Amino acid sequence: MNRLAAETSPYLRQHKDNPVDWYPWGAEAFQRAKEQDRPILLSVGYSACHWCHVMAHESFENPALAEIQNRLFVNIKVDREERPDVDSVYMSALQAQTGGGGWPMTVFLLPDGRPFYAGTYFPPTDRPGLPGFRRVMESLALAYRERRSEVVANAEGLSQALVPAPLMAAASPTGGIGQALAKAQSSLVQSADREFGGFGRAPKFPQCAALEFLLQDEIGSQRREAGQVVRRALDGMAQGGIRDQVGQGFHRYSVDQRWAVPHFEKMLYDNAQLIRLFLHAWQAQGLPRDLAMARSTADFLIADLGLASGGFAASLDADTVDGEGAFYGWTPLQLREALGPDRGELAEHLFGGPGPARTEQGGLVLRGGVEPARLADELGLGETELQSVRREMARDLANRRALRPGPGRDEKLIVGWNGLAIIALTELAVAADQVSYLEAALRCADAILNLASLDGRIHHLFDGSRARFNATLDDLAAFGLACLALHEGTGNSRWFELALSAAERVEAEYRDEEGVGWFDTPLGHDPNLTVRSRSLEDGAQPSGTSLMVELCLRLHALTGEPSWRERASAVLESLVGTAERYPSSFGALLSSLELLESGSIELALLVPPGERSHWPLLQRVRTRLLPRLVVGVGRVAPGRTEATTGPALVLGRPILNQIPTAYVCRDFSCQLPVTDAPGLDRQLEEVGAPRLEGNEVRDPRGGD
Repeated sequence: MNRLAAETSPYLRQHKDNPVDWYPWGAEAFQRAKEQDRPILLSVGYSACHWCHVMAHESFENPALAEIQNRLFVNIKVDREERPDVDSVYMSALQAQTGGGGWPMTVFLLPDGRPFYAGTYFPPTDRPGLPGFRRVMESLALAYRERRSEVVANAEGLSQALVPAPLMAAASPTGGIGQALAKAQSSLVQSADREFGGFGRAPKFPQCAALEFLLQDEIGSQRREAGQVVRRALDGMAQGGIRDQVGQGFHRYSVDQRWAVPHFEKMLYDNAQLIRLFLHAWQAQGLPRDLAMARSTADFLIADLGLASGGFAASLDADTVDGEGAFYGWTPLQLREALGPDRGELAEHLFGGPGPARTEQGGLVLRGGVEPARLADELGLGETELQSVRREMARDLANRRALRPGPGRDEKLIVGWNGLAIIALTELAVAADQVSYLEAALRCADAILNLASLDGRIHHLFDGSRARFNATLDDLAAFGLACLALHEGTGNSRWFELALSAAERVEAEYRDEEGVGWFDTPLGHDPNLTVRSRSLEDGAQPSGTSLMVELCLRLHALTGEPSWRERASAVLESLVGTAERYPSSFGALLSSLELLESGSIELALLVPPGERSHWPLLQRVRTRLLPRLVVGVGRVAPGRTEATTGPALVLGRPILNQIPTAYVCRDFSCQLPVTDAPGLDRQLEEVGAPRLEGNEVRDPRGGD
């Protein structure tokens, strides 16, 4: 075993038996590189990454290659999920050199940490268009020894890409923010795949943030084409192989344009965002299948990623001992063994789809079926009956699949990703009137506060035994937004106070004192990492910047404190032009731009004691999509007429007759209080809460 045997990260421990003399990231490795004047080979990946496993098997487990690696380099292995700051800094170098990114990420550094060469996967020996790992190592080590000045010059050039440019408040594009939003929407609609849904060709990712922006744009602007793009994407994913049709939940992305064959890892952040996306589609468009999809994905989250200690694990691996995707694929023989001859043959139709969809081992990737209505006619069944048969088959296949060697689970509790899960589960609990989801969200929040915190401060993760690493910007911002969701869902002012505390900590420790916005890490975070990263683009998950901007805008709506809006506005004004030009990379930021441009609608709920006594009024507004609505709840103690705790929005407002009372406000200027649902509907429409034609209050019981 090497030094990684002492680590807790599943990814690092996957490499503990390598013949490579790995170091974890830290001072010891850098000191050795300086003392021995050797370059550093930095390898970054994560436990669910298929190509990380491939490179490990081909190269890091190869004794001959390991001997070269140990002789020529000091070798550092990093889990990108543990150290997103390290990953972000060196990913900038990789993108600057190659124009792309990905994992495994392989970066060669000077002993002081400056990168001079970067790549991703290298095969063990040369392949057409791709140099072998052995040749890369020997060539770079030779250059370091004999052409040091060239290597240093290259490092100096690449190092410039590591330093984030300051955000400077810029003038809004011609036409203002409204025109920029319209152009971004038009660009996304034009780039959408009109045949299969989603964006681009292959590989195809969910891109939840961009789809959320389009869904909100449909509500705010009445532009139906935006909603149609979302509809095609959701139907494509729901019916495709990217969704686990047997065990529920979604894989990370599809390797093809048709959503048919995925890379089989399942990530917490993807599934948390997809719960919200399908829920919001139901709120906006009213199709019961969207609510059913949100529920099934939430059920997967709780059943398959739920940790005994509370919260959710980071991921499920793509690989098992039988290879990538082997756990999920089915041969015709396996279907017949699991279901019987007749039902097995029927399953090929019920779980088929257009074109081939096979795993590496040749197994069928189950999908949503070919034209269910036509298939129902051919079989002489009603569509409802057909779907019932399909659900029964899925249960039987799930029971048989459970006997196979299953994928590994990375049990790190990552705060930012769990924050996204809390938001999704809390919103779903209220809209679907299902308390179990709220209970899961509360367990998750308690796990963050009790397990992922140390000395009263939230850290980046809980590794199963201790809280580790400084919280990143997205950790604190996502947790702050999660607390606002819990305040709305529970009516407990404690969660509002925790959200405010998280935002204040960001302002104190992460703020760019020389410009606007925030860095990903606090000052003095890591002496071995001389650059503070600043993540702006919304990738597989919203950036810390986008999350923090939204948190600021929502805190402004709840507190009336203008500084929160000013901070968000400064960031948005500096990025609006970039977001307009590259909307697929700034979906979450565009949603916050929409909120800034249109302004929030505030709803103050004053309620008597009693668990979820505010839900009847809250559900009235949360069964349709109102992205501009910010809700504050004030509980009124017996014998009193006003709330004494909670956000400023609710303080000083009287409750009527000790029954739940709603105040609809714009900029803290409120209409007369109402206690009935129809009156609340009227007031929301009067202040501009949009309602698409036919978008009535929805009954969540119709979502099954």
